Amino acid sequence: MNIYRKLPLNRLIATVTACLVCLAASAADWEKQAVEDAKQDRRTIAYDGKTPDKLVCDTTLRELSDGSWALFMLAGDDFEPSPKNYTGLTRSTDGGKTWSPLQPVDIGFLREGKTSGQGPTELMVRGNRCTLFFSTHSQTWGRDWKSWMMFSDDCCRTWSKPQPMPGRLANFTFIRNHIVTRDGRILIPFQHYLGPLAGTPPPPPEEKPWHKTLAHYVSNPRNGVLMSGDGGKTWTEHGNIRLTDNDHYHGWAENNIVELSDGRIAMIIRGDRLGGVLYYAESKDGGRTWPEFAAKTDIPNPGSKATLYPLGGDNVALLHNPNPKHRSPMALWISFDGMKTWPYRRVLVPESCDGPRGAMNYPDGFVSKDKQWLHFAFDDNRHCAVYYGAKLPPLR
Repeated sequence: MNIYRKLPLNRLIATVTACLVCLAASAADWEKQAVEDAKQDRRTIAYDGKTPDKLVCDTTLRELSDGSWALFMLAGDDFEPSPKNYTGLTRSTDGGKTWSPLQPVDIGFLREGKTSGQGPTELMVRGNRCTLFFSTHSQTWGRDWKSWMMFSDDCCRTWSKPQPMPGRLANFTFIRNHIVTRDGRILIPFQHYLGPLAGTPPPPPEEKPWHKTLAHYVSNPRNGVLMSGDGGKTWTEHGNIRLTDNDHYHGWAENNIVELSDGRIAMIIRGDRLGGVLYYAESKDGGRTWPEFAAKTDIPNPGSKATLYPLGGDNVALLHNPNPKHRSPMALWISFDGMKTWPYRRVLVPESCDGPRGAMNYPDGFVSKDKQWLHFAFDDNRHCAVYYGAKLPPLR
């Protein structure tokens, strides 16, 4: 029922005016709070690569059971994807003040042949068990792309043998940031690629960086979640979400999810060349069913990974590039109403260390146990791994 239809015109005008005044006051309050929070932020350089192995990409920062931090990244060569890419790891034992030298992670495959290129996409930490989700390829993500998981029970020092992702997700799939729902289920979002339609001619041979091969084979994406009710022993697949009905569409979905206060699962999806905004899909039954197509949001995005962080109830933090054309600045937005509005907005890093043309990519991290900090890492212009500790505002 629309209560405003029953109000006299003068009262309706007064009510709307009062609401606008409240919104303006609220926006001013959050702007003031953002200024105060920014004074407490901290930042360090975890790793700065040098040619011919300067690459930093797909950073993933997690807190381990012993209190130390592990920062995984795609490293090796000066570009990605490349058969010289590998999974790199640096650690901090003092809350991000200092970092160990970057070391390659032995993922159980030789860095040659069909598993030459290797890269991590998610580290799930549950108690003493760490699960690393990663992928391999022979040249680029269009060639022999396989996806795996492996386990560590000693804070990422030694690992089990890798095992393939279940079902179709063993091929042409990236796994993204997991969540644990209030009823204890694990949900991990996936981006999977069906590839070109039968009969589509392959691209001609080309030199690196093999962009035509990539666009041809890494096409027709589908998004959804894997769900486990037994702590990750078994998984079921849910969702087959598209951004467009164009079967030839190529884009890096890099989806992220969060649980809202009423049990809905919200998903944001990167859209490349689809209007300069993030896309949104929602499951109303805890992640079991999803719509066929995601919808456009009004959140600006240039085609870059954005990450969500639950802060309790309907409080949700978003790290992203709020710019429809360029991966800059790096910003923190917070919603207090289940992602309907984002009144708290602040720029964390206005531009790359290499100037306004540089790009800041792949923010990924975790919220401190006391919900006072959002600790994350991002890659600055594909050569610098930056740790950033963002002070969070008081939560409602």
